[in-house]
Amino acid sequence: MSERRVLLGVASAGKPTTPFIESLSRLKLPRNVAELKRSVAIGNYIPGQRELIMNDAVDGGYDYLLFVDDDIVLPEDALEKLVATAEADPRTAVVGALYYSRDSARPIAVANWDSSDTSSAHIPAFMTWSTEPVDGIGFGCALLRVSVAKELGAPYFPAHIYIERGARRVRQCDEDYLYCERVRKSGYVVRLDARVRCPHYDRESDSTAPVTWETDRETSFPRMIVLEGGVTRLVPLDVSVPRIVERHTPASVTYITVD
Repeated sequence: MSERRVLLGVASAGKPTTPFIESLSRLKLPRNVAELKRSVAIGNYIPGQRELIMNDAVDGGYDYLLFVDDDIVLPEDALEKLVATAEADPRTAVVGALYYSRDSARPIAVANWDSSDTSSAHIPAFMTWSTEPVDGIGFGCALLRVSVAKELGAPYFPAHIYIERGARRVRQCDEDYLYCERVRKSGYVVRLDARVRCPHYDRESDSTAPVTWETDRETSFPRMIVLEGGVTRLVPLDVSVPRIVERHTPASVTYITVD
């Protein structure tokens, strides 16, 4: 087997956390992977930063791009397992590690995700050994096959701007899930490698999430996110529960690139 080239891509606000840096220093390389090269993009618009990094991966002829957010703590064998999962099936275009939101409320993976109505999504079932297909995974720690991105073509990472009128809050989201949807519609596979478990560091509390990892008994069935009394919880999936009504209004973003 020929030696694989992997680009480590970090979309950062400019202040990487110490646990992230320390975990990078301990990361083991698979036997068939050359020394890692890095692409770091600083800014406050993650989709654009990911776009710049993917351009580096495509232009550099890399086999894989490993996205890692600078508040993720990587297990030593993370890259070994993610590469092995990707190499086992050439139709696998994205492999994501398991990590949780910083409040420990939910794993960042989805099933039944639809960009035209994101309220249809739920949390997929998984086990500690799972490498099964899912509809989408977060790019906090994810391995992307660069040849598939090249086939799909730029721009790679559109995004949703989520407007919560009642909370008076606006946030950018879903550039990872949107890419995964595009991959799936092109006949490729997205996988969650639940063997790779990445603590998610929270700067404010100086702690990592989840506080404790869920057991197989807790994760072995589909779940949905509910908000009760201002608290987010995961409960068994019940498709009869009314969903939030979304209104989608297209808006354009123009990337202006200079050298």
